[in-house]
Amino acid sequence: MPQPTLTASKAGIAKATIALTGKSWSREDLADYVVVEGKTLQKSICLQTVNNFFTGNRVKRQYFVGICKALGLDWEEIREPNGTSSPQIPLPNDNPTAEVEQPNINYNNPFFPLSGRIDKPQFFFGRKGEIRTVFDLLNSGSSVAIIGERAIGKSSLLQAIYREAPNQLREPRKPIYLNLENVCGENDFYGALCRLTGIEKAKGTELSRALDSPQFRFLLLLDEVENMIWDGFTNQVRSQLRGLAYGSDAPLRLVVAASTPLDVLFPDSQDKKSPFQGICIEENLKLWDEKICREFIVSRLQASWLTPVAQPVNFTEEEIAELIAESGGYPQKLMQLCYQTYARYIN
Repeated sequence: MPQPTLTASKAGIAKATIALTGKSWSREDLADYVVVEGKTLQKSICLQTVNNFFTGNRVKRQYFVGICKALGLDWEEIREPNGTSSPQIPLPNDNPTAEVEQPNINYNNPFFPLSGRIDKPQFFFGRKGEIRTVFDLLNSGSSVAIIGERAIGKSSLLQAIYREAPNQLREPRKPIYLNLENVCGENDFYGALCRLTGIEKAKGTELSRALDSPQFRFLLLLDEVENMIWDGFTNQVRSQLRGLAYGSDAPLRLVVAASTPLDVLFPDSQDKKSPFQGICIEENLKLWDEKICREFIVSRLQASWLTPVAQPVNFTEEEIAELIAESGGYPQKLMQLCYQTYARYIN
């Protein structure tokens, strides 16, 4: 007898997407956190089931309920009431961090998020030149290392590259994102990499053999790559990652983000150099100059998604100059300072 299935409504998918972003989870993370209750307790589900949920396709009832519980949602409020499939909501490039714009959200202060990466494409600003350079390098057959200070926007830039990869890469590669801040060691890394690439867990020659097929071509975006110097990582895992990305038709093309230049990373490497040095071309992120800072402030004050008010807020020239000077060109610092200034107007 066929098992009962449920589909998420359009509004339900929107709520679930907001909840997913609020937890800073990817769809892969959600699949791991789901607990399915039944005759036996099942921990985690496959990624395809999560994708079906977010695209309005039918999902087994117990999986549907498990997804909603993991997100902290009432499954009865998320499902399609009449049991029919709701219209599919295409997320850009199937990006788990892309957001569906919500018309009823009250954006009473446009300067956010105050910390962390910017996942939603409508809130990402600037870096067009850097994005163009990164894809020029990728299309030339090189991997890329994005080098920049803390809070300068490396993680947000990786997300923008993730979103644009399907349209910008001349030779198709599936973009996959892995934040090494959430990876505990070598075994955890291999497990995450295999899950993202859709193969059974393997490492060493078994991993190389599993990825030795034209169907496995990925753009691997590695965030917080400095974390690979932890005791849980060895030079061997970094060397294999280099090997998987070596060559014009290698299974992996890399975009790694780090705060430290490659020539001083990983001192335990046999050649005393980073395993990424020589295959990754460095792109150094610079601080925002005055022109970009001004454009950012104006774009947020005039944002189309900002809730209309009778008297729109406008910063004075003196305030803008002070904000730029105090921020020092750091995007996150400028965001926080602008948030405080805007809050004084509305409060």
